[in-house]
Amino acid sequence: MNKQKIEIRRPSPDQLPAFSRAISIGFGGAGTFLDEQLAHFTNIVEATYPFAAFDGDQIVGSLAYIDYETVNSKARISTAGITMVTVSPTHRRRGILSKMMPAAMAEAVERGHAMASLYASEPAIYGRFGYGVALFRERYKISRNRTALAITSKPAGEMRYKSAKDGISDAREVFEKVASTRPGWIIRSSNEWKWLGIDPEWDRNDDSELHTGIYYVNDSPEGYVNYRRTGDGRDNMRIIELVGVDRDAELALWNYCFGIDLVGEIQVGDRPVDDALPWMLQDTRALERIPQDCIWSRILDVPTVLESRAYSATGDLSIKVIDESGGYAAGTYLLSGSGDGATCVPTDKSPELTMNVAILGSITFGGTRPSVLGRSGLIDENAVGSLSKADAMFVTQKAPWNVVDF
Repeated sequence: MNKQKIEIRRPSPDQLPAFSRAISIGFGGAGTFLDEQLAHFTNIVEATYPFAAFDGDQIVGSLAYIDYETVNSKARISTAGITMVTVSPTHRRRGILSKMMPAAMAEAVERGHAMASLYASEPAIYGRFGYGVALFRERYKISRNRTALAITSKPAGEMRYKSAKDGISDAREVFEKVASTRPGWIIRSSNEWKWLGIDPEWDRNDDSELHTGIYYVNDSPEGYVNYRRTGDGRDNMRIIELVGVDRDAELALWNYCFGIDLVGEIQVGDRPVDDALPWMLQDTRALERIPQDCIWSRILDVPTVLESRAYSATGDLSIKVIDESGGYAAGTYLLSGSGDGATCVPTDKSPELTMNVAILGSITFGGTRPSVLGRSGLIDENAVGSLSKADAMFVTQKAPWNVVDF
């Protein structure tokens, strides 16, 4: 078939079941659902802005985005969370994604989003659309019999067990408290919090129901952990999210998890690269650490994004941004930043640094030092000392981190 026949458009409400099946097939499934599964997944799709690639009446590609906010310092950036990206195995290498992505970005810009973010299933795909790795994470494995902690202080609060549904309100309160402390933190939507509480059995991958532990100080929730028991005999454990507002909260949460009986191996997902746990353990070697890239970001509105944060050093920096995948970010900008905030405006000044929009996405939240990218040949230093100045300005007290999967 000629790829010119492919049409990109929004699926109609009655086409959402077919759209859902196309996503399943694109991710290696059979496209079959139980009635309850299909209804649940269709509800998820209805909360997004979907695009479908049609070959005649057949849906052969999918892409959707979710309205999110990304926290940077205390400001929140309007973000299109790109998800459900698939192309049917029968229609690969026909430029379908190259049609869907620009359509989604054009609409996202029109609706006021200043950036887009995604998880990259195949990293080589997304750089050509202007996405750069903005956040990294680690995942852990550890045997419970090797979880002794070096720190002996006891938190002042108390842990309480909750069902996932009953713990949502307090977990959400903790989540919002932590948001302002972690650059790159994506705010989970109300629908997603609701779906966490539903926790249908068919969506558990043969694991247990979702459990929640909440840490309270004077009845104020200051930390939470969501986890499942895993394995045929439920003799292992998977920690899905562990979020605390301070050291005492995290210590209480780890003590709670490591104290659960009849557990052999513990798997931990989505930890920040500056996590304190490796330093809390008596035996740091007991922790198997698996580094991964996390969020990839595509800057659409440079001034809005760079003005959203405070900077660790006061200074002015002129940056030329090359954007060959839509041109939204292209231009030369003068960034004036300090600990109180920033201004960013187009300028005729000669650029001190030149970079692709994807690389700007990599440094925006402090996830990678500009000088590292300079040594890699990905940032051109046009004025001596500019990379060192950028390092000092863009560094953050805490590493960027996000726990919202989409």
